[in-house]
Amino acid sequence: MTTDGQKASYVIDHLIEALAGDPSSSLRRALILNDIDEHPATMQAEIMERLQLHKSSLNREIDWLFNYGCIMRQDGKDDARTKTLQICGYSKKALDAALDYFEGKHEKLKGFVNLFTRILKQEKPTLRDAKIIATLYEKKEADKQDVLDHLVNSAPSTDNRAFNRLIETGLIEEKDG
Repeated sequence: MTTDGQKASYVIDHLIEALAGDPSSSLRRALILNDIDEHPATMQAEIMERLQLHKSSLNREIDWLFNYGCIMRQDGKDDARTKTLQICGYSKKALDAALDYFEGKHEKLKGFVNLFTRILKQEKPTLRDAKIIATLYEKKEADKQDVLDHLVNSAPSTDNRAFNRLIETGLIEEKDG
């Protein structure tokens, strides 16, 4: 039987995989990828409206997703100046695996990601931050190294910084002894 904490960790792992294996990807980027999958052949203006994002922020995220092979851009049917977006390759496969935990419903995955965004209360929360919270939720109590061992293979210094930032903001507590 899989617990809620384990499910959350698995979903986050699939989102990291969908975003080029980059745990420093923002939760916003995961939302954008989910939106593109839910609305194939969508355009940036439509994503901006649905997700209430600023154009410059969305442009940076779309460029990143394209450069890392997560999405494809195609010329619009009526106007070559417009580009439609579609998820592809490894990102599609990994996002589908994440969606399996939500009966394939994009809206439920969006709610999951938004929940972590609200919990983390940071300017730009990352999937790494969400994974730390999910791991602690599952374990209830664990030493720092045990939590860090459950993170995706990334630089230990980066993982430590993320963990320490969550302590500084009061989201997690480090007990003595």
